[in-house]
Amino acid sequence: MHGAVLSPAGECFADAWDSTARPPSVCIRDLGGAVQQTVFAGDSAEGTELELAPPEVFQLSVDDDVTLYGALYRPPKQQRVAAPLLVAVYGGPHVQQVTNSWSLTTDLRAQHLARRGYAVLKLDNRGSARRGHAFEAAILGDLGNLEVQDQVAAIRSLEPDAGVDCSRVGIYGWSYGGYMALMCLLRAPTVFQAGVAGAPVTDWSGYDTHYTERYMRAPADNPGGYAASSAVRHAASLAGRILLVHGMIDENVHFRHTVRFVTALIEHGKRFELLPFPSERHMPRSEEGRLYVEERLIEHFGPLLSQDIVAAAR
Repeated sequence: MHGAVLSPAGECFADAWDSTARPPSVCIRDLGGAVQQTVFAGDSAEGTELELAPPEVFQLSVDDDVTLYGALYRPPKQQRVAAPLLVAVYGGPHVQQVTNSWSLTTDLRAQHLARRGYAVLKLDNRGSARRGHAFEAAILGDLGNLEVQDQVAAIRSLEPDAGVDCSRVGIYGWSYGGYMALMCLLRAPTVFQAGVAGAPVTDWSGYDTHYTERYMRAPADNPGGYAASSAVRHAASLAGRILLVHGMIDENVHFRHTVRFVTALIEHGKRFELLPFPSERHMPRSEEGRLYVEERLIEHFGPLLSQDIVAAAR
């Protein structure tokens, strides 16, 4: 991944770049791409010391002609049993997770979960960034539908893999990823058994109109789309285990989103776990809060591990 800034005179450019095998580096290049000066050379020693192996990048096709890219973090090779699968999801506009970048390798949560015995999947479904207008606009007017189908397709593509147990699947995400975690549990309950949803949008009629109406149009112009895209409206379909995490002074996705979803779950007699942070905004910022989220996430997905895997992970 490269980020370039052209010099004022247009004679050279600064190139900040990295890859799954190389930490961020900065150099000055001429217009032909040749390096004129190295400003900063990334050192992969820390990644090597921490034994951070790059995930496997793969691709699959959906609807015959659409290519999707995924990344798979595997448990240590000495593990002899198939690993349950955890999906690390965002899935919304403006974000691309699967890139040839150092940040893909240094996802410490994914790396830690893999060492505990899980396989961890990331997939850029349709609607994600940097794949062109048609790819992103595929979700126009109907959020939480095509994205879920693509995530399920990626899981199905891994079923022949002897190292992954696609009958034990969890999912976690934050913000749009939290919304996606909910919609995957609600719209594909036979695929996903557990989920952690952080700061989820649960009904698009209650989110920032500047963002929402780019993808959903105005509520009066798309009432069916708003209804179908609402996690609140699908609450009765919940079958898996859900942990909801939300800062109570979240200025982005207001806490009322989780309140509305919890109210719907109660109305339908559905069990859930709720982790509120009274003094936090869109995500915990304190070291204690962030560590607590990680501990609760690991605890929540624990039942997906068999006793043999638990013993191997320890």
